[in-house]
Amino acid sequence: MNMTISFQMHMKNFVYDPDHWRDRAEKTRAKAESFAFRKSKDRLLKIAEEYDRLAVHAEQLGKRE
Repeated sequence: MNMTISFQMHMKNFVYDPDHWRDRAEKTRAKAESFAFRKSKDRLLKIAEEYDRLAVHAEQLGKRE
């Protein structure tokens, strides 16, 4: 298998994996707690919310297949 196909398969595996996105959200929230500057913390929490949305989207895509 060539590198391009292998990479594409890896990308597809995690893109459609809701647990991957939930894990990213959890880690991002944990990182946000270490920030003292409110704007930075808020931005990281917003990113975590987006990861949660990606998890929901991945679940919906998985139900269609």
